[in-house]
Amino acid sequence: MIVKRFIKSIVVLLIYFSLHLLIVPTVNAASPTLSFYPSSGIIKDPEEGFAVDILIDSGGQELSKVTAAFNFDPKQLQIVEANKNNSLFEQWPEDESSLDNQNGVVMLTGFTQSGSGEFYQTVGDPDVFARVEFEVIEDELDEEIVLSWDFGESDPLFKTALIVDGSPPQNILDTASLGSRPQDAVLRLGELTQTAIDSRYIPFILGGFLILIAGVIISSKPEVTRKKFGTVVVYDE
Repeated sequence: MIVKRFIKSIVVLLIYFSLHLLIVPTVNAASPTLSFYPSSGIIKDPEEGFAVDILIDSGGQELSKVTAAFNFDPKQLQIVEANKNNSLFEQWPEDESSLDNQNGVVMLTGFTQSGSGEFYQTVGDPDVFARVEFEVIEDELDEEIVLSWDFGESDPLFKTALIVDGSPPQNILDTASLGSRPQDAVLRLGELTQTAIDSRYIPFILGGFLILIAGVIISSKPEVTRKKFGTVVVYDE
């Protein structure tokens, strides 16, 4: 009886932990945000350069205006081309956009005026707001390349914003917590060191955990365990 209760408690905890992992991404996805794709990784062939997509997810909100502004090191990179997804907004004002290779600035703005068209709202997966292609200037091995969002700290004119129509219009990112703001992209030239647990080792870790549980059960009630359940062997194939 004690053994059954112990196993039941372990199973309940594992189910709770699994459900928690499944629920968290859903909560995060509900927040309006911009993101880089890819946000991390290795640039295998610097001579060919690379491209980064800016993804947008309105999180159920209707957005009248979106500005994606980020910085890069012009000693490392140079912009080759930037392509906007013209289907998302009615206008892409040039006076609110900038591709500056000298100062390392990218700013792209899409805008739909009230009454002139439908405001942007994500349906399903995030949409590609724009794609920016870069040329790699400095290609030292293991060099870190950072694309960092600009929230107007250096210049109020260069500010990443998700605007909801109203009186006055509201920038959702102004009220968002720091943890829910768009995250920078960090790329590297060269090989990365494995820091997370490799998925191929997970069965061995779980197997060791089950062996530990079995050991606790057997040592705590050896007579009952051997009489009712016989010998329990846990192994990995």
